[in-house]
Amino acid sequence: MNQQSPQQFLESLQSRADEMVQQSQQIQEQLGSLAETATEDGVSVTVGSNGALQDVQFDRSSMQRGPSELRAAILRLSAQAQGAVAHKVAQTVEPFAGASAMEFLRTQLPAEPDEGAASRNDDPDFDDEPPRSYLR
Repeated sequence: MNQQSPQQFLESLQSRADEMVQQSQQIQEQLGSLAETATEDGVSVTVGSNGALQDVQFDRSSMQRGPSELRAAILRLSAQAQGAVAHKVAQTVEPFAGASAMEFLRTQLPAEPDEGAASRNDDPDFDDEPPRSYLR
């Protein structure tokens, strides 16, 4: 058995701490540059690694939609981009986290976006019209 002196033990601990700080800085840099954009019929929504909305873009054709349809598209695309970026974050953190931590993290993530999934507007029961008031 190899016995370390107290000085060697402290140096080993310091070396490991320095390595962990460096890894943490690398992860922060990688996460800071992560973003995901979801696009549909002239509307694009971009979210950052924390899921916060970074940008929304509209082309001329998207402006032909009614307000409630545009709102629904933005919400749908935001959720899609947030789910996709959450999975990218998990992939980025995975090499540095333990297996049990990653398993827990994956249980907290939304399902991966399905490219072929139907949108809410494809649902025949989805009413895109704003409610009408019965008040006069």
